[in-house]
Amino acid sequence: MGKIRKAVLSDCSVIATIYNYYVNKGNTTMDSLKSTSDIEKWLENFNDRERLYVYEEDKTIKGWGVIKSYSERYGYRFACETSIYIHKEYLHKGIGYQIKNFIILEAEKIGYKHFTAKIFRQNKNSISFFKKFGYSIVGIQHKIGFVNNQWIDMVLMEKINI
Repeated sequence: MGKIRKAVLSDCSVIATIYNYYVNKGNTTMDSLKSTSDIEKWLENFNDRERLYVYEEDKTIKGWGVIKSYSERYGYRFACETSIYIHKEYLHKGIGYQIKNFIILEAEKIGYKHFTAKIFRQNKNSISFFKKFGYSIVGIQHKIGFVNNQWIDMVLMEKINI
């Protein structure tokens, strides 16, 4: 059984490797490839209510999850965005469920009540996954991004615990 813990600088290379797989895949994030130092900067620049966690089993990081503030504006202080990424070799083994459940509970402990997600419209598996945690679809942003020479629609999802 694995454990979930806060990420440390020595985890950043593996976190980048896992993330870059999804950047290259082109159906999960609009981001660009990240280096180890890019991930280190994430950790260094997080505010006091943002977290990065890794799932580790047998001394191997198999996935990670993040809690990010939705906005720096005061009125949004109860809103966050959570994301998870699982190493391709460990998909469909329940790790994603464990990380997602953990980061929702951790986010609640630090005062978040509104959870948001932006998911590629064609990524039906992620949409279904988020629904299992009580997220609902609240809208679609049409042609909001451009990846792999195509315009991308994003599904906006939320979970409210008020």
